[in-house]
Amino acid sequence: MTNKYGLPEKDLDLIRKRDKSCVYCHKLMVEPKKDNQRCDWATIEHLNPISPWDDPLTVSICCFSCNASRGQKTLLGWFKNPYCLEKNINEETVAEPVRWYLRLFENFIDNINWTFAKTMADIPHYYIVRDNLLENEKKEFDELSSLINKRGIYEQFQMKQYKYLRLGKYKYWVIDNVINRVLVNN
Repeated sequence: MTNKYGLPEKDLDLIRKRDKSCVYCHKLMVEPKKDNQRCDWATIEHLNPISPWDDPLTVSICCFSCNASRGQKTLLGWFKNPYCLEKNINEETVAEPVRWYLRLFENFIDNINWTFAKTMADIPHYYIVRDNLLENEKKEFDELSSLINKRGIYEQFQMKQYKYLRLGKYKYWVIDNVINRVLVNN
């Protein structure tokens, strides 16, 4: 069984057990009930502001107030908002699932220089080569590569099978020391 976001309930249950307090302001979460204040309600938080939102790796639980304040902003952009400044919500104070997401996604995937594979123009995609990265970027490369290998699903491409992992609006796969990505149409 899944919810309106397509998240399997078993994954959502694990997330709820992990995130007993808001991943941002650390307020203890309560289930929505008539006698509870709405600002304290536990809500599903999509760390990735771009759909699809069915990946448990990019979902946490936060309070209604933080979720409403963030809206569709990126996390790094939201941290500059007066709401976060007043409540001391930033990269260092958030819970580990958010720090992991920031490290891998907003600080690495979204900021790395992806190269267009011009030798394969008929199969438009982008790639990064581990050997071309700075030392501090190689850890995130390895983490993303490991994530693709652990969570990816085998698909046939021409005569070979590769593990593909969809994260946000891209599908990623690894070939040796290269991570490739292609924009996926919903």
